[in-house]
Amino acid sequence: MVVNETYSLLLVEQQELENLKKNVDDLFLIIMGNFVFFLQPGFFLYESGTVRQKNVVSVAFRKFINTTISSLTYFLTGFALSFGDGNSFCGFQYFALVDLPDEMMAECFFQYTFAAVASSVPSGVVHERSSTVAFVSYTALTSGFIYPIAAHWVATKNGWLSRLGFDDFAFSGVVHAMSGATCLAAAWMTGSRLDRYESGGQRRVVISPHSVPQMILGAFIFLFGMIAFNAGSQGSISQSGDGPIIAQVTINTLICAMTSAVTGLIYHRFIVDRSKKNWNYSSCVNGSFVGMVAICAGCNQFQCGGAFALGILSYLLYLAIQAIVEKLKVDDVVDGIAIQLGGGYAGLLSVPLFKDDGLLTNPSKSSPWGLLINAGGGIVIMLWSLSITILLYIVLRYFDLHRVSPADEKIGLDMTIHKEKAYDQTVRK
Repeated sequence: MVVNETYSLLLVEQQELENLKKNVDDLFLIIMGNFVFFLQPGFFLYESGTVRQKNVVSVAFRKFINTTISSLTYFLTGFALSFGDGNSFCGFQYFALVDLPDEMMAECFFQYTFAAVASSVPSGVVHERSSTVAFVSYTALTSGFIYPIAAHWVATKNGWLSRLGFDDFAFSGVVHAMSGATCLAAAWMTGSRLDRYESGGQRRVVISPHSVPQMILGAFIFLFGMIAFNAGSQGSISQSGDGPIIAQVTINTLICAMTSAVTGLIYHRFIVDRSKKNWNYSSCVNGSFVGMVAICAGCNQFQCGGAFALGILSYLLYLAIQAIVEKLKVDDVVDGIAIQLGGGYAGLLSVPLFKDDGLLTNPSKSSPWGLLINAGGGIVIMLWSLSITILLYIVLRYFDLHRVSPADEKIGLDMTIHKEKAYDQTVRK
């Protein structure tokens, strides 16, 4: 009798311990998700500092609208397509969160913050000329369809890339390389700003940001949010080994971001601006972004040296893509195409190179296969996003909804507020 009571008591205590661990894990995801969600103010500060003052209110409006649209579309279709039970292409369960178990709510919220980032990035590249209709359209499509499908391929046991061994811990490919492809399609199909080029499109005009301190404050928030972005991807904090992995992720994120920032600073000071002897703030800030993006894929598997090397290599790939974008005369307000494509794809390539059994560390027979899968899978994800976004813009261009009128672009996208004020004054009179 005593033995049975003791055994029952142990079972109860074990169950209570498991419940406590689950609650701690849920709290961890909620806290990390809120930190990732705080990237949205970071996007606003950086992008509104980059544009001219006549477009600042428009940026603020669109950043808030991004939150509303992305949350509704992701909860309506995105989570179901990403993490619902389904086939190798997409999920079919939990549309509109119907029948979603309570124990999956924390995960759902955390995954939403990734969708919000993926849908928020493209708006920066087409500021100062994109229409609100176009903005709402690609925000809804990205958070509710494009990103969730790619996430299902990679993050679920049934996803076809997951089955092949595609390795992308915190979504360098699924969020960032995918967003870079969306940025490229949106900027190309929207066209450049009217005053971006002179002499028949032959000379590129430098358009200076209106607030550098605002941009740098946004960069600090990015770093804060991206540490949580990567740490939260562990998914739990209560299991054996979680603590050391999360610490490793945090250190690697910081090392890679700061290495890439210093690489950009040195490159522009001693190569690009050598004769002027200037220190370039934008190269440093953009370099940090590249490193933050690149480290996502393998931050849980790298030694510190791998994170350091990736910081340098990712910036070099960023420079190459930046040169191609400028050669093609694609107008990118925030340099998001090169940052997301360069950093995201470099991150995917780095995992099979720098992880513990990588090609450059301790190669095995499976190492070349890992490089092939990550390289090819990254291209497939980018082509998926690029093609769907181009199809959207074909429709928008057909109805002339892809950008604002030349007159509105000239006076700035904040003109809506001015028009409303003028209307109010007319009515009062």
